[in-house]
Amino acid sequence: MSFKHKYTFEEKERILLEYQTGTHGFKELCRIYGMAEQALKDWIRLYETFGMEGLKTGSKASCYSKEVKEAAIQDYLMHTLPVKEILI
Repeated sequence: MSFKHKYTFEEKERILLEYQTGTHGFKELCRIYGMAEQALKDWIRLYETFGMEGLKTGSKASCYSKEVKEAAIQDYLMHTLPVKEILI
């Protein structure tokens, strides 16, 4: 089993800045920092959705109301939104 590095908020911020400014390409950043491509994709998605605050990790799980949960289920069943957007 390989070691999984936990990145600080500052490291995530720096890596995303390098990506956004074009200092390094997507695959190059993953190679330089030894990270999975999916991790960087997730960070980009979180940043685009929530801004830099989305990159902060916390131990608290989000609590959603019954109505929000039911709406998400309906969106999924009716195919009104892509699954990734429902999850956001």
